[in-house]
Amino acid sequence: MLLNAQRAQLNLADDEVARLRDACDSRLEVTQGFVWVTVDGDRNDVVLGAGESYLIDSRDVVTVSAIRGAASLRVRANAGASQCRQAAAVRGTAPSRFQQMLAGISLSSVAVA
Repeated sequence: MLLNAQRAQLNLADDEVARLRDACDSRLEVTQGFVWVTVDGDRNDVVLGAGESYLIDSRDVVTVSAIRGAASLRVRANAGASQCRQAAAVRGTAPSRFQQMLAGISLSSVAVA
């Protein structure tokens, strides 16, 4: 996994799950495989394949799962979901919202019978 202040690269094994907290205004870009995207509190899950993307416009936790094999995706900050924007924090005094989101990523694997 590659993480920096503006983007992350997630490589998920088959059935591996990543939970993204405070990811509002980020874009998920699938570069390989298929992922299932679930936003807490939203009934409309999304399945994306390589070359497809999803703009996160919610402040709720986002769960991304690799399905039907391994998957790779990029997470890019400041993707243009204007309803998510907040006043910018003073630089150097606190981590950015994206850095906080990256710190909140948790990965887990699940077995599907």
